[in-house]
Amino acid sequence: MTNTAADAIDTPAGDERRTDTRDRVLEVAARHFAEHSFSGTSLRAIQREVGVNPATVHYHFGTKEALYQAVIAQFLDKIQAERTARLARIPADLTGRARLERLLQAYLSPHLELATTPAGYNYARILAYVQATVRDAATDLFDLAVTPVRKQFADALAPLFPEAPKKRIYELLAMAVADMAMVPIRLGEASLDKRRMAAATSDCVAYAAAGFVQLCGPIAA
Repeated sequence: MTNTAADAIDTPAGDERRTDTRDRVLEVAARHFAEHSFSGTSLRAIQREVGVNPATVHYHFGTKEALYQAVIAQFLDKIQAERTARLARIPADLTGRARLERLLQAYLSPHLELATTPAGYNYARILAYVQATVRDAATDLFDLAVTPVRKQFADALAPLFPEAPKKRIYELLAMAVADMAMVPIRLGEASLDKRRMAAATSDCVAYAAAGFVQLCGPIAA
């Protein structure tokens, strides 16, 4: 029996084509969101560049918001997993300023390390847009995605500053992220230089640590 076009979709080759198309849409969409922001990005422009019709993007993602979430997730899921893993590796007997800086390093550096790759640099630019703009749908999507792990780190930071409200610690961690988000933008293409990024990450951690001490009081012994 001769295979029809519909039959071909159910073959392994058909599965590969669908995967390749989805990955290509994500790749192009990440660059468009990085260059034009969530609100400024056009699904039609993405479709034209990929060379697919609107039904294809709708089949894979449904809406612009869902496509944006998928772009974020392919990077943020890795970052969040790495943050959690590094948090678990911090020695329980590490105290004081060393513990503060280790916690901040564990939270901030996975994002900055990812920004040393071309694809990760696009994600870093997306986050920078979110931090620099007024609240919109993109901000809400990011907040929803990062909250669980950020709360874990706020809980880990809280014993260092027993007099500071937990809400204050969470807010300062968010402020540290805002500063972190600007690092790849300040470096530009130099973000791809791992040594330059490592030095910038150390500065970012030290800056954030000083802010916590200044605004939350002395570190508990």
